[in-house]
Order: sequence, then C-alpha cells, then structure tokens
Amino acid sequence: MRERIMYRRIALALASMAIVSPLAMHPVMAAAKDEVYDFGSSDIYAEKSAEPAAETKAEPAPVQAPVEPVTEDEEEAPAAYAGGQVSTSVQLGVLGDRPTLDVPFNITGYTNKMMEDKQVATVDDVIVHDPSVSDQTLSGVSSAWNIRGFKAQQQDVQLNGLYGIAPRFYGGVEGVDRVDVLKGPSAILAGIAPNGSLGGTINYITKRAGSEPLNRVKFSYGNGGVFTQQVDFGRRTDDDKAGLRINVLNRNGDTSFDEHMRTDSITVGADYKGGRYRLGFDYGYVYNKVSDQQYQLTIGTKALATMTSMFEVPRGTKFGADGGYRAIHEQYGMLHGEYDFSKDWTGYFSYGLRNTKMEYFYNNFSLADRLGNATMKYSYNNQVNKADSGEVGVRGKFFTGDLKHELTVGANRIHYTRYMNNRTVKSGLKTNLWNIDFQTPENPYSWSEPKNDENTFTGIVLTNNITTPNEKWQFVLGGREQRVKVDTYDTKTGAAKTHYDESVFTPAFAVVYKPQKNISLYANYMQGLDAGDSLVTDTDASNYGEAFAPFKTKQYEIGAKYDFGKWATTLSAFAIKSPTLIEDTATNRYAPSGEVRHRGIEWNVVGEPHKGTRLMGGLMFLDATYRNTAGGLYDGNRVAATSRWNAVMGLEQDIASVPGLTLTTNLTYNSSAYTNEANSFRVSPWATWDLGARYKFKAGGVPLTLRGDVYNVTNRNYWRALQNNGVFLGKSRTFLLSLTADF
Repeated sequence: MRERIMYRRIALALASMAIVSPLAMHPVMAAAKDEVYDFGSSDIYAEKSAEPAAETKAEPAPVQAPVEPVTEDEEEAPAAYAGGQVSTSVQLGVLGDRPTLDVPFNITGYTNKMMEDKQVATVDDVIVHDPSVSDQTLSGVSSAWNIRGFKAQQQDVQLNGLYGIAPRFYGGVEGVDRVDVLKGPSAILAGIAPNGSLGGTINYITKRAGSEPLNRVKFSYGNGGVFTQQVDFGRRTDDDKAGLRINVLNRNGDTSFDEHMRTDSITVGADYKGGRYRLGFDYGYVYNKVSDQQYQLTIGTKALATMTSMFEVPRGTKFGADGGYRAIHEQYGMLHGEYDFSKDWTGYFSYGLRNTKMEYFYNNFSLADRLGNATMKYSYNNQVNKADSGEVGVRGKFFTGDLKHELTVGANRIHYTRYMNNRTVKSGLKTNLWNIDFQTPENPYSWSEPKNDENTFTGIVLTNNITTPNEKWQFVLGGREQRVKVDTYDTKTGAAKTHYDESVFTPAFAVVYKPQKNISLYANYMQGLDAGDSLVTDTDASNYGEAFAPFKTKQYEIGAKYDFGKWATTLSAFAIKSPTLIEDTATNRYAPSGEVRHRGIEWNVVGEPHKGTRLMGGLMFLDATYRNTAGGLYDGNRVAATSRWNAVMGLEQDIASVPGLTLTTNLTYNSSAYTNEANSFRVSPWATWDLGARYKFKAGGVPLTLRGDVYNVTNRNYWRALQNNGVFLGKSRTFLLSLTADF
C-alpha cells in the first residue's frame, strides 16, 4: 500500500513536468519560432557559413513602469551549455583544463549560475542533481554522499585540484564558482584522497573577478527559520591584469529539524596575469556552530533480531539531543602559479594550508526493539586538524611524426596531523522513541588534544595525452607512484600504535574516439587508493583506530557523449572492484575480509534543447555486491546503503508571456537499500518532488531576482539507509525564499 502511494506521488510529479513543459508550446507563452533550438545537426561544428543569418526584429516601444523585466540574456554567460548551468569544460588535475567532450570520464561541471538558480547553500545541495550521487547528509553537522555506491565526504573535496585544503567540516559553496563532479576512482589525476573517497571526486573551482564590476547582495529565508545574508564583490583593474573577489556570508536561525545554525564566513579570491605568468590566491575563514543537531538512528542488535524494516515515526522526530552542539573554526589558504617557458611548455605549482578546530558534544541513539525502546550514549570530541598540501610540475607538447604528445610530469605531497580526543560522557541511558527523554548529562571534560594520527602521501606522476592528426583519436597513458605513510597513536599514553609506510604504483589508460567532432566514445582503466576506509573508525569496535594497508581499487569504464550544442548527454557503464572492511559480529572486530564489486550504467542529460526549456538529471542502475567474504557469508548480498536505481530529473520553463519568470520542478527517486552486509534490515524506496519559481526584473534601475522553492511538496515521510545499521529521517516539506540585487 505504501509503495502504491509513493508511485502515485511519482506520477503526480511527472505530471507536473508534463504540464510545465508544454507551456513552451502554448501560443501565448511560447518563444518566437526563430528562438526554438533544434536537437543539433549531425555535426554541430559544421561551417558557420551554413548557419542562417539572424533575423532583424523591430524593438518594442519602451514601456514606462517602475518595474522592468529582465531576461536571462542580460546575464554574463559562462562557457556553458545553453542556460548556463553546466560548464562545457572541466579541470582534471595533472591533465589541466579540458573540454568535457574530450575527457575519457563521466564528469559534470555545475556552474555558479546553477547554484544561484537552485538556491544551494552547501555542496551536497549541488551534487544531488547528479544521478550517480546519493545524499548521505544527516543534518547541518554532516556533508556526506555516495558516488557510484562508494561513500565520500566533505573531507575529500578538492580545492582547485588540490586535496587537503578545502574546509574539512564545512560544506558551504559561497566562494565557489564551479563544482566539478568526477565519477569513478582517479588516483592518477590528483593522488590519493586523504579520507578514503573512492567512487568519485568533488572539485571546487573558486570564484574570480569577471570583466564587469560586481556588487551583489542576497537575502534568503527558509529551511525552517534560517535567515542568510551574503555580499559578493568583484573588481578588475583597468588593464584587466589583476582581479579581486570577496564573498561575505552570515547565516542564523532554527532549521526545519529544530537545529540552531550560526555561520560566519569570508572568502577572498585574487589573481594576476603577467606577460608569461599567472598567479592565483585564495583565502577562507569560517565559523560554524550547529546546536541541538539532528542525528542518525542506529538499529541495535536486539532490534535487528526481531525487525526487518523501520516503522513510520512522526515527521521531524528528533534523534539529536537538546544541548548537543558542534562548533568549528576553519582557516585555509592556497597559492597557485603558472609560468610559460615557451609557447609549448608551462611550469605550474600549487601550495595550500588549512587549520581546523572542532568541538563536538553529541549523542548516539540506538533502537532496542519494535516498541520504540532505545538507549543513548553521549560523547565529547575535540579536534585540531592541520594540513599542508603542494603540487609542482611541468606540462607541454611536442610531436613525433604526425602524433601530438601532451606530456605532464609532476609531484605532490599531502600531509595532515589530527590531534583528537573522543571521550564517552555517559552511556546506557534508556528512553522510548514515542516519548523521548534525552536526559542530557553535564559534560565533565575539557579541551584536550593528544596526537591521534599523522598521514603523509607523496607521489610522482607521468602522463602522456597522444592525439592523432585528425583529432579523431586520443590516448591517455600514465601512472603515479604513490607513497603512503600512516601513523596512529594511543591518545592516553602518546605511544605509537600502528605504522604503515609503503609505495604503490597506480597505472591509468584511457582512449577517446570522435567519429564526429560532437560525438565521443571513450574507455578507461583507472585505479584508486583508499587509506581512509582502511582505518577502523567505529568507536564501538574492539579494534577501533587500527590501520590496515591502503586498499587498491580498480575500475573499467566505457561511455559515449553527444554534444548537440545547446544540450548534451552521456551514457556510461562501469565495473569497480575494491577490498572492504567487514565487521565480525562475534568479536566486534573489523578486518579486510572481502571485497565489493560495483557495476552500473549511468545516463546524464543537461542543457536547453528548446529555447526556454532546460533539463538536468539522469538515471543510474547500480549492482553493488559483496564478494569473497569469509566463508562466503555475505557473498552476493547488496552493499549497505546502496540503491539499485537512482534517478533525478529537473525541468525549468521560462514563461514567455511574463518575461523574466521561470517555473521549475524536480523529482528524485531512490529504490530500496539495506543497512548492513547481511541485508537483514531494509529501507523502503522513496521519492521527493520539488517545485519552484524565479522572477528577474528591475526596480529603480537595479536588477533583482526573486526565487522561491518548496521541497518535498507532498511532505513525504521517509527513511534513508546508512552503513553500520544506521538510518536517518528525510526532511519534511520545507521552503526557501531569496532576493538577489546587483547594484
């Protein structure tokens, strides 16, 4: 019955898309005939002379009114597909900036315009528009997600291609111009992800001043009662050589989960262009405190013995204790430079620092039985995390016969030290889910920062991108020698606990074939290294803190891309194998006693196939299973927290009869998932439907944009699956309203 209701909701959401889309065809609302894009010729890069000349239109008589509509065309458009929300180029670490069509990976670059239009506040608000990504964010204290079924987190986000420098715990994107989402392991591009993200990479491209002065102020209210103010300022010198971009943000209020959020941040981006060199500088500071935070619900051992799925609870049920909090202070900075030795050879370097302080008082809420009886444990964690990261290299091109070689030689180093003390305040407190009494204890502990672990990753990389004379074939060959050094320490005595210091070689091969300039077929063999998930992080495990040798992950992928000019689509298939830690429930000990195999098919579509009608989304089928487990205990079972089907589709429609008005709708679907290796506890499939609108106009000569969105319109009450027998409650119906002014 529940699934039938959900499917009806999906049908209703799809119907809304069907209703919004034909607005483009209505004679009152449709754009003029010469504004309708076709689906692209067989080759969009055909000679420009073949294109018909634009027709001359008579300008309408000016209308005197206090409010003037503003069309999308008045905005400065980035190098993006029609609509400006997805970039036509991406950054690929040692391979540099590349056209998306020429890249042998499934990758999408979401622009700042997309982030503004979707009213995103954090990185997880951006990447959930990709069907290969499943959101695992619990609340304001968590930024986590699955990519191709592998867990990833904020700690492994890159900053301009460099690991370790982006904020460790804060996922805000106010200083970000583009978010590149690369699917699949890719150790060759930027080295090992420090905290074990395997299924893909998130890369922040920071904001820079544009050619026109920018004075932007934005106010937003919603997601409960959160009020946000943001200032975005940009200037370039008259000679265009130097630029400065500053973003300041303040956020305060109670969220829809009754969390109290306070954020103050500033980001600075500066750049300078010399005759043969270019320099870029970034600095950021953020203070973020979330109080009374929401948290996950863990299904306890006794509950697992009698339950196979989670019962429904009232919307907005709180599993995070009153009196809990997480406060962070983060500072980070990065310098990047390039120097042209000649027209064919360029040297480059990047170096960054980050300092993070975090204090965390939180509870673990564990369900004991189907009657709602539960136990709670309170913990206090404080941490100082210091990181420095650097990269240096040379890239250039040369020819051997008719073949062009683009060679890169580089070296990188990531080093971070964590001073952390995680202590239990009180455990075994009993309550009931239907009448929760958190019994929040006083915290007897004070700040303490013993050394917990120290990690150093160094690597040397060599790549060669070979192109044939007609540019129909490209071959990428390369490898990275990666040294991994991990030391853990006893936080009570300071004595060394575990040590690992080894080198691993990760080769990479890829090919791109372009039968036409707007079509590419590609294949790749990539490897990834995982030092993060080879460390036992479950505080209840008998071997908590133990470090194993880094896991080596292998991927095979094939795909096809079609660029229609105004829109583009990608279809890819992949197979990924990786060792994994599995818990022995008898001893409560984790060990690398098996592997996971993730096989899937992805389809993405982005752009504006019809003037005023924009699409963004796609579909992923994922078959993620355990293999070679001890005694075959879990062989063939589905990997915890993965769904077989993930789908997301967003549709936008400009209303021609009301210039400046755009209606939006978005549908997200995840099929069922399990919370453990035994597949004994299942979370039902769910779908959410969002609606929104934005209106661009002028008042007193000032361009304004009013945006409004309603999320989870049907107020769907649903659970989402986590690993290690965790579930979390999805957000109920929320809204967000904002006003942006460009002075």
